Amino acid sequence: MVAYRDMWGKGPDSYLQTMYERAVLMKELLAPDGFLFVHLAPTVSHNYRALLDSLFGPQNFRNEIIINRPISKNLQRQFDFIAALPQGHDVILCYSASTSTRIPNLLVPYETAHREGYWHRFWSGADRPTMRYDLLGEIPTHGQWKWSKDRAEKAVRNYRAYLREAPHKLLVEYWAETGKTLEFIRKSESGTVENWFSPRNDKVGDTIWDDVKAYENIKDFPTQKHRELLKRIVNWVTAENALVADFFCGSGTTGVVAEQLNRRWVMADLGRFAIHTARKRLIDLQRKLYSEGKPYRSFDVYNLGRYERQWWQQERLQGADEEHRRIVLEFFRAEILSQAPSPLIHGRKAGAFCHVDSIDSIFTRDEVRAVARAVAQAGGKEVYCLAWEFEMDLRQRCLALEAELGVKIKLIPIPREIMEKNRTSPPPFLEMAVLEAEPVYKKSGKKRTVDIKLTKFLPSLAEVPSKELEALKERAMKSGIDFVDFWAIDFDWQPGKPFNHHWQDYRTRKNRSLKTISDAHHEYSKAGTYTVCVKVVDTFGCDTSITVEVEV
Repeated sequence: MVAYRDMWGKGPDSYLQTMYERAVLMKELLAPDGFLFVHLAPTVSHNYRALLDSLFGPQNFRNEIIINRPISKNLQRQFDFIAALPQGHDVILCYSASTSTRIPNLLVPYETAHREGYWHRFWSGADRPTMRYDLLGEIPTHGQWKWSKDRAEKAVRNYRAYLREAPHKLLVEYWAETGKTLEFIRKSESGTVENWFSPRNDKVGDTIWDDVKAYENIKDFPTQKHRELLKRIVNWVTAENALVADFFCGSGTTGVVAEQLNRRWVMADLGRFAIHTARKRLIDLQRKLYSEGKPYRSFDVYNLGRYERQWWQQERLQGADEEHRRIVLEFFRAEILSQAPSPLIHGRKAGAFCHVDSIDSIFTRDEVRAVARAVAQAGGKEVYCLAWEFEMDLRQRCLALEAELGVKIKLIPIPREIMEKNRTSPPPFLEMAVLEAEPVYKKSGKKRTVDIKLTKFLPSLAEVPSKELEALKERAMKSGIDFVDFWAIDFDWQPGKPFNHHWQDYRTRKNRSLKTISDAHHEYSKAGTYTVCVKVVDTFGCDTSITVEVEV
């Protein structure tokens, strides 16, 4: 429910506008010989096709492909009349970047659900052993020849005689002159040497894909694309090492399929939980390839999450931090102070002061010290610090400041829901997650190794639906580690450098256990003080990081 709430609750017009804006960007990124595939329900595909026609030009529309959408087997007849038949298919729209681009033939398995009357070099209809014979060194293994042995051999003799008389002519001319339809015979590209089709178990596909399903039958991700569907598309229109992009990646199936087929890939999604799930699936693939002795590649995860706030700031707030603070304090149900004792104090709630950080910045340890001092000088004993992002390890810094200045500091992430245009009721404002960890040293002779132990975790629950909040709060207080879905360690973290996953552990759908002490047995090359970064992703897709000092 949290991961897949409706992002376009304002109706189809809002959805189509949003999708059109993204299609404009995708067209700019598309290679000159590339293709765009858009998977849609038939309820909206006709509208989106009109938009794509206006963007790509109708001349670049290639196909509308129909794919099988699984229907529950539990459907029972309850009424004599219904509003509509159950939706048994989805639509894939295919567009090319250029009219000059040619799409290769799609070869699909011949053994499909609907094969009535289809002949293809050999036939796999009723079993006829006498039709499986050696013809030109080929014996069908997945079917049988269409013609009897005598008839086929006679056709071969006739064709060879024709070639001797007219070696310059093509097979199509032979068909035109003799009326013979030799499905299993063709001439080579040079037109002079005869060549023979081998029996095969595939055929040229069309726009009805009833042999693959649109979605995997997975409860956790009901919209997860079927791997066989994506394998078909990727194999069809790309070569090895080509670049495949999916900007609505969901659970990451496109990246997994591309990696298995030796294609490069880029994936993106708005949902934190989607990115987290995709990351786990790709690590699973790495581990599988490693266990099989096969090569595997690393990948990077980037957070480009500020653009939503930047758009909100530009479109709704005209860039003003004052307007931003007013909206945040109103949703927080705090009093706005027009005559504040300090420029760093913006409001008051239940006897505590409030500070609202700038819309496009990270709340740092220097800022929290300045705010705490301003509150102490104003005679306050408690302050709410509301911000979109917080510097790492800020919670530990706040503990030291509380002891030093006697001011209780509460760090409150601003919920993204306040940016919703028609939002009137306040979303929950909850304290940021608390994460604590410590090093574990082991010594064996001269060798000293380091691991990390998770000692405390309290999730923020900012993404939890309101009706479930109280029950989950109680559980989080009792056993916060239960909410850790994934954690990773960078044993030599450097400020400003990417986080490197030297070790990680995570829960899966089948195995919910989780190590709370790493088993990396990390060994440093020389003595000294090192900074270890610990990253935790909770069951809602939110990540929290801290650093731990290690001395060896």
